[in-house]
Parts: sequence; structure tokens; C-alpha cells
Amino acid sequence: MDKYLLTILGSSVDYFYESDTYPIVGDFSHARYITSSAGGCPLNVGAICAAKGMNVSALDMLGKKDDTTPFLLSELKRLHFNTDHVEIRENVSNGKVIIILTGDQRTMFVVDPIRPPYEMNDQIQDLLNGSTYIYSLMHMINRSFTSLDPLLQAKENGAKIILDGSSKYDDPSRVKILYDLCDGLFINETDYARLKENSPSEPKDIILDNGGEFVIITKGSKGSTLYLKDKEIYKPSLSNLKVLDSTGAGDAFAGCFIACLLNDMPYEKALAYATVNGAYACTVFGGLGGVASFEQLEEFAKEHDYEL
Repeated sequence: MDKYLLTILGSSVDYFYESDTYPIVGDFSHARYITSSAGGCPLNVGAICAAKGMNVSALDMLGKKDDTTPFLLSELKRLHFNTDHVEIRENVSNGKVIIILTGDQRTMFVVDPIRPPYEMNDQIQDLLNGSTYIYSLMHMINRSFTSLDPLLQAKENGAKIILDGSSKYDDPSRVKILYDLCDGLFINETDYARLKENSPSEPKDIILDNGGEFVIITKGSKGSTLYLKDKEIYKPSLSNLKVLDSTGAGDAFAGCFIACLLNDMPYEKALAYATVNGAYACTVFGGLGGVASFEQLEEFAKEHDYEL
């Protein structure tokens, strides 16, 4: 059976604005509309992966009466998602993200989607079970399933669950989800420190000792470190970048890494390609700026004297 990534989405529309002054408490700032694009972390990750020729399926729920649904559905198809399991339902509203850019600073206001959990059936369970990798956010898993049983069953059938670790970890249920499900984790150093404060021991050790495959701690311009059961690998970031917009850089990193795994690349090479894709995303405007083929990334790496 063909390998594929299943993204559990909470699709949103990103609305980009620019402002001359950075907003602070009690102040006001005029904003000018720039553009809109399909967004949401799992959507971005899936699009990055699909751009490299990998099979990507979407599990999503869009609002029947939400005026952004036709746009989001068309974008999912344009970005080469399999949309057979995207439900169009009443009493659902799509997510929205207002992104205000002020020079090199960015403010994001996230309006979460309104949606019920999935009504589990054989089709959804088969989709989960047949996945090579499942990618999502912890709060999206909380919102999408009434229990972890469908995902645990998928793990028993060989699916690997990869999570984005962005969270405050003030909700113990998110810590539990992470450790119960996680086979792979992408997390920045700030969120890792928060997770560590709410864990009984070193988080990466908990995951790897429980059978997890990898943990990657990202550090922005300082690079990232990949932790495996028997070793750790550090990769610096690219230098001399002309940064246009860092929106979606972390998603570009994660999507590329997963695509490399689906393409049977070794971990160290996957980390190098992911690093290049994250940097590439910073040079293109918008959350989908990291959409690029392996060939484009190879050329970008050469231009910046970065060894893949």
C-alpha cells in the first residue's frame, strides 16, 4: 500500500495586514490589508509535503454556510491534498487568523474554528489505520476526537503520530495527549522548557524511551537539534538570508522533514533538507512560502553554500 501523510486539519484563512506602528496595550494602530491565503499549521505542513510529490490526505470539517469554505476547499485541491475525507457540515465555522506585520515584527490573532468531534465510522478509522504518518496539533486532536482510542488503534496498525509541540502546557490533558500518542515531535526551545516544567522527567527521554522515533527542538536562526534513541544531530541554520516573512517557517521545516522520511531518507539528510526548507520559507511572503520541490531546495542550498 502507498505511503501517505494524514493531516488532521482545522483549516483557516490567513488575513495579512501591514501597520506602521506595533500595537501595544491601550494603543491603536491603523492596518492595511495585503492578501489572504489558506492556512493553519497542519495545512501548511501537508502542503509542504505534497509539493515534494508525497501523498497527503486531509481529514477536515468545513462550514456549509461559511463563505470561506469554497476558497479553502479549492486551495486544498490546488495544493494536492486528497480531499475525500473533508466534511462539509452545518453548525461549523472555519478558523481565521489575522496577521499584522510591522517591520520585522508580527502580531497574530487566532479565531479558532467551531466544530463538533468527528462521528467515527469505518471510513475514518481505515484512513487513520492506513496512514504512514499522522500529523496534527494537540488542541486539534482534543477538538476532533472524544477519546484517543481511534488514534491508539491507528498506532497499533503501524501509523506513526507526529505532533507540533506548541502549547503553554497549563492544561494537563495536552501533556497526556503528547506522551500517550507521540512518535515524533517538533517543538521550539521555549515550548520545550514549558513542557519540561510540567513533566516528571526530561520530555525527549520520555518520548524516546516509550518507543518514539524522534524529537526535534528548533531554535530559529540558531538551528535545530534532532534527538534519536542513540544519538543527537545538530544542524545550523543558513546564513546571509534576506528574510521577508518568517510566517510558516516552522511548518515548512516540519513538512519537509516528514516528506524526507516518506522518501526513505536517513534522519541526518532529512534534517538538512528541513533546515533549508525552513530558511527558504523566510524568503517568500506568507504561510505557504515554503512550498517547494526538492530540486528547488537543492538549488537554494547551493546559492547559500549549505551542504545537504
